[in-house]
Amino acid sequence: MKFIHQIDPSKFIFFELCQCPDHYLHNPQRAGFFEIIWFQNDSDTKENDHMFLIPPYRLEKPDLEGKEGCVIAFKREYLEEDDKEYALDVFNLFNMHGQYTRFSLDKEVTETLQHLKIVMAKEYNHSMGTYLVLKSLLKVFLLHLIRINQNYFLNQDINQKRVYQFIMLMDEHYKTERRSDFYSSKMGISEKRINQILKDKMNKTLTQLLHKRVILEAERMLISSDLTIKEIAFSLNFDDPAYFSRFYKKQTGQSPEDFKRHNACL
Repeated sequence: MKFIHQIDPSKFIFFELCQCPDHYLHNPQRAGFFEIIWFQNDSDTKENDHMFLIPPYRLEKPDLEGKEGCVIAFKREYLEEDDKEYALDVFNLFNMHGQYTRFSLDKEVTETLQHLKIVMAKEYNHSMGTYLVLKSLLKVFLLHLIRINQNYFLNQDINQKRVYQFIMLMDEHYKTERRSDFYSSKMGISEKRINQILKDKMNKTLTQLLHKRVILEAERMLISSDLTIKEIAFSLNFDDPAYFSRFYKKQTGQSPEDFKRHNACL
């Protein structure tokens, strides 16, 4: 019988901090993931474990060297977005403070999450591990995190819902639509208002977020595909490859060719 529902490492990542892959924090593909970085303290100390929850497209680079704990990172496919309330709670959980969420875990919660982590690690590393089991375990893990932070969700923030709506629209249309009025029209609010909300919640304007999303996709293709710069430019809906190169350099400080050459050596 053909093995189905295999775990795709391009959509789910798990590793202990002591086994952190080289250059993990500098990999541009990391930007597409929801990322949980769990720092675990020695049980003999009085300090609680703590977590960083980093949402997509905001590449924080915490110091992992010499730390105990793990990284759990996943793409949106693992969120069961048919369950809108759950998906929104997860989005809120990861965006509570604009850039990322950081919180401590009490001993009881740590014990529960530790059991889940062990089972998740076994499934992830099992030769017959499946996407469906991993997705279910992740949902239980995230629901525990949501529950311990439920005081943040007693009153749903309408502006947070709008951020979520924008992120969904951006991911669907960023290659072809880069005008603010397209997104404001889809969302039924003014360009000025959506920019105010995004600036408040994500510390960036709509245009800045769109540009960053285009750059992240460009860097993903520069690293993981054999496409030429010209082909990448056309794929991202740039009519003129030279304009794409100028756009890329303005946003990043280096040319696409320099980025590709540098990362080919990593």
